[in-house]
Amino acid sequence: MHDMVRDNWLRFNLPLEGQVHFMYLDVKGWVSTGVGNKIDQTAAEMSAPSDAERSASLNLANQLQWTDKNSGAVASPDQVAADWDAVKGRLDLAAKGHLAFEEMTQLRISNEEVFRVVSGKLAEMETVLKGRPEFTAFDTWPASAQLATMSMCWGMGPMFRFPTFQGHVAAANWTGAADECRFNPDEGTIRIRNKLDRAHFLAAAAVAAQGLPVGQLSVSPVDVLGVQHALWMLGFDPGPQDGGDGGRTQAGVKAFQATRGVEENGRWDDPATRTELSTALGEAGWLVV
Repeated sequence: MHDMVRDNWLRFNLPLEGQVHFMYLDVKGWVSTGVGNKIDQTAAEMSAPSDAERSASLNLANQLQWTDKNSGAVASPDQVAADWDAVKGRLDLAAKGHLAFEEMTQLRISNEEVFRVVSGKLAEMETVLKGRPEFTAFDTWPASAQLATMSMCWGMGPMFRFPTFQGHVAAANWTGAADECRFNPDEGTIRIRNKLDRAHFLAAAAVAAQGLPVGQLSVSPVDVLGVQHALWMLGFDPGPQDGGDGGRTQAGVKAFQATRGVEENGRWDDPATRTELSTALGEAGWLVV
């Protein structure tokens, strides 16, 4: 995997998964933490674990470095089990989001631990993916194609089965991959992930067509989605990266404009702003395609 993909992975996923320092239930009723990191070996969605599933889940949970939120002391296995059981026992709250579990949990992981866990999961998925025949050339792919594919893995696991998509990537047909990368349910943050993945596959196609360096991530800020994504990856907040030109996007554009000395009009398609955005992306190591 290109270094730039690895270095930008956490930021890419933060608006899609959030960064949570305690245990919570995801929408399928699995105990999770960090950036969508599942620590639950229960086979069925929205169900209580068997004794064996609970034991395997606690083994996963204890691989993380938990501390008490009040004292800062390193948590014991019994404390980890208590938090895990408390969260798993509230399947009725799974649809309410992670904040519903903040007060009922005692343990926390640090930002550094989140990064370690996320990086470890990314490396594990990459190893599994490259063991599949369609992905053996993964290391030679444009960085944006790598990012988009790993994003799909993050949502579905590295053993996902999309035969048409797999045929496209095996042939380095990034435009075809862009047309076949969407996965369900295409709603909420998954819909945004699908849009970003498609944009990155199209950017990879442009990189290949123009003979640009494959090790750099690429973005095409020619529409609202491209500008939103560029702003987010540069450290600005454009709101949801959904392709809609709303108030938060305009505020993000204004914040960027203020740092570059151009008129603060909030317009994503302002020529001077787009020129400065391209310059800023280049300064950060991105390719503008």
